[in-house]
Amino acid sequence: MNRLITFLKKNYKPLLISFFLALLLWIAVVTNKQYMRKIEVPFKVSRIAAGFVISEPLPHKVVLEVSGRGRALFGLQFYSPSFELELPELKKSTVIKLNDYQNRFDFPRNLGIKLIEIIEPQTVSIKIDRLTEEEKPVSIQAKIKPMPGYILNEIKPERPTVMVTGPLNLVRSIKTIHSDSISKTDLKYPFSVNLDLHNPNPEVLSIEPNEIKVNFEISQLVERTLYNIPIQLTGIPANFTAKAIPSNATIRIKGSETNVTAFNAEQATALFNFKTSYENGKTLYPIKVELPPEVKLIDISPKTFRLQLTRKENTN
Repeated sequence: MNRLITFLKKNYKPLLISFFLALLLWIAVVTNKQYMRKIEVPFKVSRIAAGFVISEPLPHKVVLEVSGRGRALFGLQFYSPSFELELPELKKSTVIKLNDYQNRFDFPRNLGIKLIEIIEPQTVSIKIDRLTEEEKPVSIQAKIKPMPGYILNEIKPERPTVMVTGPLNLVRSIKTIHSDSISKTDLKYPFSVNLDLHNPNPEVLSIEPNEIKVNFEISQLVERTLYNIPIQLTGIPANFTAKAIPSNATIRIKGSETNVTAFNAEQATALFNFKTSYENGKTLYPIKVELPPEVKLIDISPKTFRLQLTRKENTN
């Protein structure tokens, strides 16, 4: 054993050189042989007839069988081969056999690689539709909870619609473009945020813009009392006169400081429709007040009124 160690110490340099020369010879022999190999490359259809668009996603990859010398197949790893079709005359849906388009395999020709066969998929169904674009409303997905004593006054996107471009039938089937969801609690100040828009089919649709700025208006919750809201009577028969007793009501409303301050009595309606609400023999009716959605009714006084009907004298 000691003799072997001594020999290796004295002769390690020529031994290493011999090893590397043998290794290089082996690599040269191996890489010079012809091999067959399966590879996976990106697939796409880059161009069809003007005014048309692919309406359903295509395979992202195709599996090919290629042949070539070992060194060429090894070198292929440092390139980006692909299989790309240009079909400028295509105006209707069709099924194509990929092996009929073997010349579209894009790879460095100087490597000496040969495409033997397209293994999977061998056929591709290409669905075609007219290209169109339409404005679609934006729906903001938000769960906002202000602090007690505050109210979310308004969710205001920077723009109400976005442009959706893609296949005619798919674009027309879309009613609304939804934003990403946002959830915040214990808020008392207005804030703004950029939200991404959800593309329901990003492989064949485009949305412009693909994000939107949204303003969330939060303000202090306030209350206010309004007096002398008239009770209006409608639908009274022609042979009667009618009177509400009392003729006015007092209401208390709440809402954001901005909306409540700007609200005036003319925007409140206490309406009684004789045709839809009158009941024979009944004289007391609840006072119902209609308000715009930005303010809420807290209380009304009185709660009811008495309907006084008087038959008109016949003057004939």
